[in-house]
Formats: sequence, C-alpha cells, structure tokens
Amino acid sequence: MIESEPAGRAVLRRRGVLIVDQGGRGGVSDYTRFLASALADLDIPVTIATADDHLYPDVPGVRIERVFGYIRGHSPPARLVRRAGLGRLANGVRFLCSLPRLVALSRRHALTHTHGWETPSIGVIATLLLRASGAVVVYTAHNTFERRPRRLDSARILPALTRRTIVHTEADRGRVSRPPAVIPHGHYGGLADDVDPVDPDGARAELGLPGDAPVVLLFGVLRPDKGLVDLLDAAADAPEWRVLIAGEEHGGLAGAADRLAVPRLAQRVTVLEGFQAMNDVARLFAAADLVALPYRQASQSGALHLAYGFRRPVVAYPVGGLVEAVIPGVTGLLCRDASPEALASALCEAGALGRPELRRLGEEGRRWARENFDWGQIAASTEAVYLSALLGRPVTTSGDPTAAAADPAPPAGTPRVRR
Repeated sequence: MIESEPAGRAVLRRRGVLIVDQGGRGGVSDYTRFLASALADLDIPVTIATADDHLYPDVPGVRIERVFGYIRGHSPPARLVRRAGLGRLANGVRFLCSLPRLVALSRRHALTHTHGWETPSIGVIATLLLRASGAVVVYTAHNTFERRPRRLDSARILPALTRRTIVHTEADRGRVSRPPAVIPHGHYGGLADDVDPVDPDGARAELGLPGDAPVVLLFGVLRPDKGLVDLLDAAADAPEWRVLIAGEEHGGLAGAADRLAVPRLAQRVTVLEGFQAMNDVARLFAAADLVALPYRQASQSGALHLAYGFRRPVVAYPVGGLVEAVIPGVTGLLCRDASPEALASALCEAGALGRPELRRLGEEGRRWARENFDWGQIAASTEAVYLSALLGRPVTTSGDPTAAAADPAPPAGTPRVRR
C-alpha cells in the first residue's frame, strides 16, 4: 500500500490511469474525452480503453486503445447477425474475448477508472477480473438507476466491488451502496466549439421547419423513460410549438407510435432516427428554441450540457439531479411537477417569453455551465478520488483541502434538493 500522498501522486504520474469506456461513442465518450484531456493537463498519463470503431478525436496527452469489438449492424454481415436476433449474443462473446487485453492494460497502470458498462452482468464480470488481477478500480455511476428491470442493480453491486465510486449529483448520493464522492458533470461548451457555427434559419429550412414557429427539441437515445410520450401530449396542448425528435431508437418511438398519429400533431413533429454526428447535432440545436428533458427519472443529462454548450435553454421535469442543474428563469424552466400538463404549461410560458428572451436564457446557460462545471476543477476532484483509492483512505470533506475537492458542495447558485 502506498503510504503517503506525495508517493501516491508520484505513482499516478509515473504509471497513469486507464479509463474504460466500452461504447466509444455517445454521452459517456464525450464525458471521457474531456475528463481525460483535463487529467492530462495535470500531467497524469491517460489511456482510454474503448471500442474498435470509436469516434474519439485525437486528444493531446491521451492514448486511445481499441479493445472492445462490436457488431452494430453497419455492414451486410453485421445486419444479417442482428436480423437473426444474435446481435447481443455476438457482442457479448466479443466482449468476453476482449477481457484478457483489458486486464493486461490495467496491470500497466496505477489505477483503472470504469464509466459504466453495456449491462450490469458484463460489468460485474469485468470488474471481478480486474480486481482479481490486483487493479485499483474507481467507478463513475453516470446513472444510479436501471432503465428496465434487471436481476443485477448496478448502483448496488458495482460500488460494492470497486475501491471508490463517483456520482454527479447530490440526489445520487443515497442511491449507491457505498458513500460516493459527488463530482458534477462537466460542461460541453467544447463540443459546441468544435463545429462551425450554424445559422438557425438555415438549419430550420434544411429540416423543413418553419422559420416563425417555436421549436422544442428532444435529443438523445430514445428510450421510454426519456418522456417522449409526455412531450407529445404536452405539445398537443401547446399548438404553437413544433417538435423535433432526434436520436437512436431504443423503444421510445415505438412506445409513442399512437401519439405520433394524433391529428392535433399532424405536420408538427419531425423525427430524425439514428445516431447523430456532431455536425448534425449542431444543426439540431441551432434549429431549436428550447430543449426538453421530460425525464421520469434522472441522475444527470448529457443532453442538458449539450443544450447549454449550444446556447439553448432547457425545460425539465423536477426530478433527480436535474433540479441541481437547471436554474429557473436563468438557464431554463423547471416544470411544477413531472406531468404532461405541467410540461404543456411550461411550453406555453416559454412561448410567451419569445425567441429573443429564450436566446438570452441560452447564453446565460452557457456562461453558468462554464463557471460551475469547469473540467479543470472536475479533474482536480477526480485526482483526489484517485489518491484516496490508492492510499486506502476515505474521501473526506474536512481537513485536507485536496480531499475536500473530491466531495464538493453543489456549484454556486445551485438550488439544494429538499429531503
């Protein structure tokens, strides 16, 4: 065991950290990219173990290792496998075959930081193997709930198997099996800055949206818990709004099929199904006046941080960590409760504000996110968790100011969650 904090820092900077991002694309990968870059700025060598078809750009000071293989249905043979209903089985076998390489990579690093897994079962297998190989494992629970019933609850079992757990909000603190460090999700201004600016009028024209009608966007993986049905019900009662829906279908569109056929929504809903590259994401947010987050349950939301990054206000249900990341009247609107009626009322309120005021809220949201969700501060807090794991000491909020950074209070200006 490393005995002192200076020795722990020396080991961390000599051997570095292995960050595991299984999917290689989407919200967790965006988070991993910026965290890794900020850790590299602290002179911590970072390796990211990720998918063989990942979408990571070159990140200075960060090495990318292609570890996990996927059958995503992008080639004719892969489409045949998926049509036969064997996609999950094939991906599971490929994942198991990748584990020896993952363990070998882990052994070369001071610490391994996992960021969630495709399913809890494979996460348990991988974590047990990493532990058996002697790895010091830190786990970030980007979500602290299961979106569908499972035999294994990742919020309970994975923290119990790892040395330290990180969550993003105070609302998540009591949802994991061991006391976590609370480190906010970082801002996504960098993603917005990576693409060329998009003219909103041009974006609406390309998407077939009228230039004068307000547009509300629901973006991300389209799961039933993302509230698509609620948004469509609300929009039916807020007839001035056009609805723009974009993302990979994971049951959300199927569950909303009857709503999409409602006559009151005819010609008012635009759907772009499938994974969206960042240039397309920029066009979507440019076309929108407001971003909807009608989630029935939430830890934190990458779509929220994309909205702030692209200077768009949000309207959200008052659930989970969203309460800590939406400032009513400053960065967007919080509904009075999690219901389509409350969302319809909020849409009417947003429509009454008008586009110039919504743009002002969007600018304020970007500024507030950059101030309160700074990646440099997040990296310093994450390093403190790493040192706590290496030293075998608890993360504390008193005494050593470095350790205190690992378990911060919510950002300044953030409403406290009443318990």
